[in-house]
Amino acid sequence: MKLQGARVAITGASSGIGEAAAVAFASQGAQVFVAARREGRLEALAQRCRDAGGAAHVTRLDVRDHQAVHRWASDIEALGGCDIAIANAGVMWLGPLLDMPVEEIEHQYAVNVHGLINTLQAFGQGMRRRGSGILMPVSSVLAVASVAHYGAYCGTKHAVRAMVACLRQELSGSGVDVVHVLPGATESEIHSHMATERVPAQTRQARRVPAAQVADAMVQAAKRPRAEVLCDSQGKFLYWATRISPPLVDALLPAAMKLRGRK
Repeated sequence: MKLQGARVAITGASSGIGEAAAVAFASQGAQVFVAARREGRLEALAQRCRDAGGAAHVTRLDVRDHQAVHRWASDIEALGGCDIAIANAGVMWLGPLLDMPVEEIEHQYAVNVHGLINTLQAFGQGMRRRGSGILMPVSSVLAVASVAHYGAYCGTKHAVRAMVACLRQELSGSGVDVVHVLPGATESEIHSHMATERVPAQTRQARRVPAAQVADAMVQAAKRPRAEVLCDSQGKFLYWATRISPPLVDALLPAAMKLRGRK
């Protein structure tokens, strides 16, 4: 897809991958529609996008609000329709699954699963009518792997991958591409709301790639769509190891994570 002038909607755009993606697509001449709950940050981001060479529009949005997401999509539809919808909004709470407060579990499913469905439905229906467009859900390489203390989060990402695979089959031949982005450990604020003791040592010490690296991979995938996008070497290794031998990864990954936490 040509990105010059393309209309690109991005949820969770106030920080991390969403923020980086907005700037990356704007630098290609795209018209970006950025949405998140923190409107002040979006205004600053919009100016960065304009400075990068693209047009930018800001909407304060909570993806859990089904009607609000559909209103946002309708507004963009009135301008000619969305070419690329990036469902990026996500939250993470870590801790032993048996001890995790139910509110934290429900929050993750509400944003990571139901919010993503809201976004895909709101934009996908218009794309299907027009016979063109790209739906780009962003999840995690933990959509294929599982790690202790990430139980609820991994559950949301595994659910997303299953739904995305079904959606891709449903849209086969429609002209709409479904491109699933699976980043590995990425620089972001996703842990910032948790007390330090809630974040395992191996997570705090993990090597993270810049969000801009993930955004660049997303731009390339938009130009040449493919089913799944892996964004870094660590994520690629975990993805393929899990695909080739899930029992081996299940046996070795906990030990590897403990060793990393002792460094």
